[in-house]
Amino acid sequence: MAILDPFLRCFGGSKPIEKATTLQPLDLHDDFNAGLVLRSTSDKRPIHRTVKIRSFSLLRNLLDRCELGDFEAGGYRWKLVLCPNGNKRRNVEGHISLYLEMAEEKPIEPDQIVAIDFRLFLLNQKKSNYLVLEDANKKEKKYVFYRTIVGGSAGFDQFLPLEEFTDASNGYLIDDTCEFGAEVFVSKQVRTGKGECLVSMIKDVTKYKHAWRISNFSQLADERYTSYPFLFTGHKYCTWDLQLYPNGNKLKNGSDHISVHVGLADLKSLPPGSKILAEFTIRILDQINGKHHSAEACKHWFGASPSTSVWGWAQFIRQDLFSNSGKGLLVNDCCIVEIAMTICAVELTVG
Repeated sequence: MAILDPFLRCFGGSKPIEKATTLQPLDLHDDFNAGLVLRSTSDKRPIHRTVKIRSFSLLRNLLDRCELGDFEAGGYRWKLVLCPNGNKRRNVEGHISLYLEMAEEKPIEPDQIVAIDFRLFLLNQKKSNYLVLEDANKKEKKYVFYRTIVGGSAGFDQFLPLEEFTDASNGYLIDDTCEFGAEVFVSKQVRTGKGECLVSMIKDVTKYKHAWRISNFSQLADERYTSYPFLFTGHKYCTWDLQLYPNGNKLKNGSDHISVHVGLADLKSLPPGSKILAEFTIRILDQINGKHHSAEACKHWFGASPSTSVWGWAQFIRQDLFSNSGKGLLVNDCCIVEIAMTICAVELTVG
């Protein structure tokens, strides 16, 4: 058993926690009201990991996120992640949040998926047993890791109400000390390309933004320019890029215009046949007046094939309007392209 001192073994940082549900792959989120989380007790210690935390009140004051070391199970390394004041990225209040994450960047083979059953534990020190939370539907649905989906979280936003947890009479926090644990059962499966299609609609969607600054615009001579790949913090399973055609995308009737598109930067980051539904808009920023040039918001299913991986506007803006100094879109030979995107759903083909 690991003993955790907040100053020695616990660390925070800006790394976000992936959205979670115990029922769907990629987007794990617990729902107590729907009765989807099974709560039970066990007299047996967790077989894979236990962590004792001393000075919990100090930890609460210092950190929003605490990574509780790592351990091995099923050939992979895992870690417990505790949000002692609730997962603020998911607007969780009045509860502690507890998650399981992959702890290493070990790649999963392209033709493999890693499915897990997991249980998370909290010691009741008065009763000498453990509170256990797990997915009530785990026989039907398992959390799935596919290839580049490393760093995603499986777990419970509302693991336990803070009031119940901090009341010493309940036995979970005594002398400012508590103990958490985990069990992880891994099954590797070979993808056949004809497996189950799982659609995960994402709750509490977040609008993400990314800006691309392009300098020396007048010197751009190539047909197309692509930004560095970027990812949105809540969705690590794919990277994106912005594409700009300074003289228009001729294949899409973009002559005399500037064309702007967004697409998946790595088509191998999704299983074949899988798709991501995104709602997005792109704009070129007005650096003088703040009257930005925007396209209408649209929704598109981005897929793993070249024909479905990119979407945008061939006639985003006329070249003469773009270069008009009064518009503020091109200042000192520099423009800024910004995208705002919301991930609405993920359709994952597994098995």
